[in-house]
Amino acid sequence: MPGTPREQRRQEMTEAILRSARAQLESAGVEGVTLREVARDIGIAVSALYRYVDNRDDLITALLVEAFTDHADAVDAAVDAADPDDLPGAITAALRAYRTWSVQHPAQFGLAFGAPVPGYRAPADRTIAVAVRPGSRVMGLYARAHAAGLVDPDVLERRAARLDDGTSAGFEALAQRQSYALPVPAVALAVDAFVRVHGFTVMEVFGQLRPLVSPADAYFESLLTDTLTTLGL
Repeated sequence: MPGTPREQRRQEMTEAILRSARAQLESAGVEGVTLREVARDIGIAVSALYRYVDNRDDLITALLVEAFTDHADAVDAAVDAADPDDLPGAITAALRAYRTWSVQHPAQFGLAFGAPVPGYRAPADRTIAVAVRPGSRVMGLYARAHAAGLVDPDVLERRAARLDDGTSAGFEALAQRQSYALPVPAVALAVDAFVRVHGFTVMEVFGQLRPLVSPADAYFESLLTDTLTTLGL
């Protein structure tokens, strides 16, 4: 149900503030996001802006949460549109969407995964849960594939043989923290795959792939095929 006129006005102003801040992020980078520019853009006094955001850090956090949410929503949409009986296909769709959204939204991706913003520390209680959504969705699909017997046991055995005490403990802690229903070697394989896709995406978004290969679409599709093999699918 619609809120009171005051609540609706607050929602409209909050959305306007976020739109303005996002436009500044896209045009000038995070250094260009300022309360003064947002206030000027939407036609209110800076003092009035503090009714909606606590400070610049609060505004950056709102942009960060929005970026993480939009990214995760894109991955979810790709998985939801995939054949539910084709788990390798759904994983491929998720990883492809992860890269596609990132390339299409370089400013937001840069805020989320680029250089730290000087003097800013993201509040864990507002950012971590949404930041891990894409990885958790892929892990959930991989857990289903593992439970269905779709993961090559030889691949799992070889990955288990490469686990030392340090990495094994780290992967086990990750599985427990996120409630991943996978054995430690499978968690390690999934992390290997995600690091590969994320690393590729970082290099592409930040222009580091251009000297090597451009355009990168065919290269990425080849990497996806190799990634499924790495996962034992």
